[in-house]
Amino acid sequence: MASNENLAPSSAEGSITPSSNSNSTKPSSIPTKPFINRHNRIYIHEPTLLYPLPVDLAELHRQSLRTLMLFQLFGGPTTAPEFSNKPPSRVLEVGCGSAFWSMMCHRYFAQHGHSSISFTGLDIVPLVGTGLDQNWKPDKDMRWRFVQHDMRRTPWPLADNEFDLIMVKDMSLSNSMRDPQQFFEEYLRLLKPGGVLEFWESDHTIRMLRPHILKKSAVMKPDSDSDSDDSSEEEDSTEKLGAYIMTNNTPLSAPLNPFLVEYNGWATKALDARGLSAVPCTLIGPHLLQEADTLMDVRSKRLAVPLSEIRWEREGVGGVVTKDGKSYIDSMKGKGRMDSRNDKPRGKSLTTSQAALRRTALETVVGMILCLEPILREVSGKSQDEWDGWTGKMMNDLLREGGTSWGECLEVGAWCARKKLNTVV
Repeated sequence: MASNENLAPSSAEGSITPSSNSNSTKPSSIPTKPFINRHNRIYIHEPTLLYPLPVDLAELHRQSLRTLMLFQLFGGPTTAPEFSNKPPSRVLEVGCGSAFWSMMCHRYFAQHGHSSISFTGLDIVPLVGTGLDQNWKPDKDMRWRFVQHDMRRTPWPLADNEFDLIMVKDMSLSNSMRDPQQFFEEYLRLLKPGGVLEFWESDHTIRMLRPHILKKSAVMKPDSDSDSDDSSEEEDSTEKLGAYIMTNNTPLSAPLNPFLVEYNGWATKALDARGLSAVPCTLIGPHLLQEADTLMDVRSKRLAVPLSEIRWEREGVGGVVTKDGKSYIDSMKGKGRMDSRNDKPRGKSLTTSQAALRRTALETVVGMILCLEPILREVSGKSQDEWDGWTGKMMNDLLREGGTSWGECLEVGAWCARKKLNTVV
């Protein structure tokens, strides 16, 4: 468990002049206590902040695992096709935290021969390095600048039209996605004409993926003009990773695992009380489309990552009886392999890499549940002993006993849009 010594003391806001070196903005004052210990976890010491998660090393590690998983699912640090051949020159990571995404983005493009990208991280407190060493940067050869600022205070201390790419990753618990207009105004102000605004996000409640066969023609991204060949190739690539592309026809329902049923109810109620959404993936696309006067080429990719091997995958879709006693698809329609003993179609076992990806998704979900302990305990009414007993049983069921084999999954997504040329914000 991390203590205050594991986290850098905070540096306050200072100069905002863009720079090509890696130094942070110079502090003008230092808060006396930027972090606080509650329930044996370290939190940001700001009573008015909505953010419910701790910021200790255990949580930073969980977030890094989630980022690595998304990198693998999305094929790199950005889904925007604009950067397939020419990388962005100036990048902003909003709510950068430990700056792990920025570091991985730098390494990705450096491996492809592009090492001169300038990165800026914006956050309310420095979570690693910066406060102890003004020359700290996520990677030794990065062009890095950290700007400490509370996003709720606008305008942010950054220049107009400064960035080619603005990444907003896992920020739904930092501010309300129900009314994000003031943040969108800042994103659009800071983004260069022709630049890309991208969101990566995960839902905080869990649904169950029903037995289904995804038709190749149904993989079209709803906000894109991709052709069916590209969509089929994308589906094949996603399936090889162990995930499923989500469409409007993807059959999803409430989970059957009793612990996740309880968690969903508590999380929805607790987050709603803070003005936060438990299902931010449903909100980002509409918000981007509402900015049609300024943004164009809105694209999205949503994926369902099962938390383990699913029974209907292993046994074959046909004939799978769900908990309500009904079979959702009666035949494999030629899919899957044939069981040589009875000539019946059967499903496929997971590869090692597919199992590893799903295990990562599961561990980050369990970690999220543990991180939300204070607000979940409050709405559940459980005492500390009762909570400890519940979490012990929950972890044993999910991590050891295959409690998600009905199809419980983590839903993630990436959304990007390009700022129109000659746009004045």
